[in-house]
Amino acid sequence: MRHPISPLSVLVAVALAGCSDPAPVVEDAAVATVDRPALPDVPSPDAPDAPDAPDVPADVPADVPADVPADVPLDARCVAAPPPDPFAAQRAECAFTAGARVADTLGLDARARAAMPIRHVIVVMKENRSFDQMLGQLHDHGQPETEGIPSSFTNRDARGATVSFTHATTTCSGYDPGHQWNDMHAQVNGGAMDGFVTTAARTAGGDGHQAMTWFGQDDLPFYYWLASTYALNDRHFASVRSGTFPNRNFVLYGTADGVRSTGSGYPRPGTPNLFDRLDAAGITWGAYSDGAYFSASLAWTSSHRGAHSLGDFLTALDAGTLPQVVFVDGVENIDDEHPDGNVQQGEAWTRNVYQHAVRSPLWPGLAMIWTYDEAGGFADHVPPPERACIARPGPTDADYFALGPRVPFVLVSPWARAHHVSHAVQEHTAVTRFIEALFDLPALTARDANSSALLDLFDFTCGPTLLRPPPPPEAGRRGCFGGCRLTLDRSAYRQGEAIRASFAGCPGNNPIDWIAVYPFTAGTPTLPIPGSTLWKYLNNAHVGTVAPRSGTVTLDRAALGRGPWPLPVGEYTAYYLLNDQYRVVDAVDFRVTP
Repeated sequence: MRHPISPLSVLVAVALAGCSDPAPVVEDAAVATVDRPALPDVPSPDAPDAPDAPDVPADVPADVPADVPADVPLDARCVAAPPPDPFAAQRAECAFTAGARVADTLGLDARARAAMPIRHVIVVMKENRSFDQMLGQLHDHGQPETEGIPSSFTNRDARGATVSFTHATTTCSGYDPGHQWNDMHAQVNGGAMDGFVTTAARTAGGDGHQAMTWFGQDDLPFYYWLASTYALNDRHFASVRSGTFPNRNFVLYGTADGVRSTGSGYPRPGTPNLFDRLDAAGITWGAYSDGAYFSASLAWTSSHRGAHSLGDFLTALDAGTLPQVVFVDGVENIDDEHPDGNVQQGEAWTRNVYQHAVRSPLWPGLAMIWTYDEAGGFADHVPPPERACIARPGPTDADYFALGPRVPFVLVSPWARAHHVSHAVQEHTAVTRFIEALFDLPALTARDANSSALLDLFDFTCGPTLLRPPPPPEAGRRGCFGGCRLTLDRSAYRQGEAIRASFAGCPGNNPIDWIAVYPFTAGTPTLPIPGSTLWKYLNNAHVGTVAPRSGTVTLDRAALGRGPWPLPVGEYTAYYLLNDQYRVVDAVDFRVTP
């Protein structure tokens, strides 16, 4: 039945009215300059403004007055309680089915939905990392409300030795533990969480200890900042105890649709999906990537009507013309963070998306979600629920009830509860239900019908508390080989002058490690990718023969890749890259002048 006015309606209806006790104003809260890092990122704030906002500083969203002070912590009296959830008990019992509306499952009626100030949604779903691996030290570095990794949490290896969590020695390991159906069930082991090391050893080789490693704040400074600045859920689990394909299917279909593991098939034609529902409601949407859309889980190509490039995404975001619901993915094994991609390179990619988002004219009404599709076989200490709602009656969905290990989940929005941690148990269809709540779409299956809609992560009463967020730190660097350094003989060159790139302390074990130069232009596809402007192997030639740990490479006409030479006036980045591929070890910026 419909509920004319719910308690949630009353709370959300005052969303735009502000608070009686506003945050104190800091008189000298100046906007800090954000320096562009060497890894790919958006331009620094002194770059030209977007055409639709010529008079607004580049680090301020287009429709935010330039004299608004930077955000400061709210007065305690102006922090609204999380909204009431009158149907939580019914959802826990899986009482709702496909077709259910949020008025019936969340008490979110038309008046409450209309008061929600979110107009655009961006979903950034990365690849194959557990919460403990990515944010396991957050309790001691910025967010004490999260649960740290207990010292008592261990696994045993095949020899019976006790294995504890340790700091990862590199951010670009190729170690890729098994993470499909059978492996994940063995890792969780009915909630004992003691099968990560033995499964990793069996599926990825070695002793399996790398499955029990974490990255700290020094490794991933932007991610730690994001998780402690915005609203974090530390009980967000993968939708199914398996790999990428079934988990991404749950977001888009509310079911795995019988796809048990990555590569085992695709959703059946005719299965209702989120895109169909958005189309029927007249809601615009798009999928953006320079690689495989949705990590290839739908077999889309660039010719699909909803598929676009990352450059298209950044251009539309900057111009304020982005569709209402957007999914954006990195390039697989490069910046989507799937092993053996460099996690720091993926962090820089996410930071780039974030910087464009906060500078977009859409920012005041934007919600961006940063999460991962599944844990990738890396350890997490929190047992996932054994019984979630089965999506549909019948044999196709009957086995899909156990959730997978935790993954990071952060809501990024001016309306996010600042520096907040939610412990509410949720899985990927909470994202689906949030989109359904915004646009009054019916549930696809019983799974999303009984999901929360992320409402406890927002503060629509006292917000927007993060309309002017503080400047973020740079993404981490030099995590692949900490001693490897790339330097240039100067920071600026005249056109036609040779560029001398020196490297030291580098791996020294691969003759096709290489130095490559790319132009830096905001809004271009992810870099580095095929098509470098200049490049040479470490022996200073286009044919690799030796692998020194140190040396100098001269980048001139003889190094031409895509060219041209002399380099046009502008900004560039030189990269040290591994194994004739695009994994970044170190990078340095330079410019070319007339």
